[in-house]
Amino acid sequence: MKNKYLIPFILLPFFVIPTAQAQIDLIAIGQISASYEDMATKTATPLENGVAGNILGGVGSGFAYAGGNTFLALPDRGPNATAYNPVVDNTTSYIPRFQTLSLSLAANPSYDSFLPGSMPYILSPFLTKTTLLSSKTKLAYGVNGAPQLNSK
Repeated sequence: MKNKYLIPFILLPFFVIPTAQAQIDLIAIGQISASYEDMATKTATPLENGVAGNILGGVGSGFAYAGGNTFLALPDRGPNATAYNPVVDNTTSYIPRFQTLSLSLAANPSYDSFLPGSMPYILSPFLTKTTLLSSKTKLAYGVNGAPQLNSK
């Protein structure tokens, strides 16, 4: 019977102590132009839609931390924003790849905490490597779509 009188004292800390909540703060914004070329020079020839096969655009559909200041960025399905054939949903014979990026932060000397949009850091992304992905079977896309480097 004595235990029922202790229950309010046991539960009291849960109501008195505020719960800790993690807060996410945006400290920097960085960007790389989507018109840059990646490091896969063998895929630079134009695709079916006329866009260069090594255009950097589309990175960030998948983004993963790889240690230190290294990140891996994966595009979704290549440069398909340029319409050329709606029958194949404008999907080109782009060879999938991932990009290795180095992201570095530096203090922003012109940071003003009272200025909306001002960031305390400057984020500088640099492309360091492009890795083409392959398949054990030949790749084929859409109508007669086969990458020029279709040896795997």
